[in-house]
Amino acid sequence: MPRIRRTFALKSREFDDQTFENNFRYPPKPNSYYDVKEKGVCRWCDSIINNERGERNMRASWHPRCSEEFLMYYNSKHIRKYIRQRDYCECSLCGEYDPRFHIDHIRPLYEQKYKQPHEVDWTYWDEKNLQTLCRKCHKEKTKKDMKNLKQLNEKNA
Repeated sequence: MPRIRRTFALKSREFDDQTFENNFRYPPKPNSYYDVKEKGVCRWCDSIINNERGERNMRASWHPRCSEEFLMYYNSKHIRKYIRQRDYCECSLCGEYDPRFHIDHIRPLYEQKYKQPHEVDWTYWDEKNLQTLCRKCHKEKTKKDMKNLKQLNEKNA
């Protein structure tokens, strides 16, 4: 079963006026992702897709760079492969090599939890916000993050 939720047939967002209270782990998709009106228009950036000769490509629905960006946001397998090549499985905090590394967000995603879709900061899902940690360091960082999340939830309750 694929991890990416199939949304090709959906015409509009389900959560336009809601906050990311329950589903804050994934950034919102642009309107062009759902509202595909004509062939040859990219679903991510909403611009025309041209082929090698400069003509409109009526068979494509993604630019190569846009599909890569989409996978970096929504496909965890793709992200892990990229971060493994970037960091060589070394912990960012202690420098220890761990082939069973964990990928962690430097700025935790729960900070986006109570925001409206137009307030969301996309840099939280960027590759620059990801780090490789060994299991021990990841456990320690998660403890600190959970304390901060508890304070955030008490503040917003």
